[in-house]
Amino acid sequence: MKLLCISALSALGILTGSVPHLSLDSANWIGTYSASAQSITPEEMDNYARSILAIEQQRSQAYQEVETILNYVPAIDCRNTDSVNQLDREVKAIVVNYCEGSKTLVTSNGLTIQRFNEITELVKTNPQSEQQLREALSRLQ
Repeated sequence: MKLLCISALSALGILTGSVPHLSLDSANWIGTYSASAQSITPEEMDNYARSILAIEQQRSQAYQEVETILNYVPAIDCRNTDSVNQLDREVKAIVVNYCEGSKTLVTSNGLTIQRFNEITELVKTNPQSEQQLREALSRLQ
């Protein structure tokens, strides 16, 4: 359980922009966000936790594929098209698939990218929100 929480929370580090970051430490999203909404409903947190778990599976797979091809995994930020465009075609396809898939997972779990980013920021800065995420992850496993 602790490993999953660590993985999920490390995913937050990547998901805090608007598109997953592929230093493949997990997930980071595009756009701006604000922690203006200081509370998270239980339904939102469950949707958020589902998103994190699903994204982590994709991240792990993409990480392994890129590492197999390059023997290392470069830091790639899905928000930075220049960094993605500099990759060779095979690796670029993996990264683009990961980035787009992550956005789709978030929205298919009932969250907007903006709300996902707001929750990410709250979980990173608010111990109560972090605990709420841990509890949601526990329920979903």
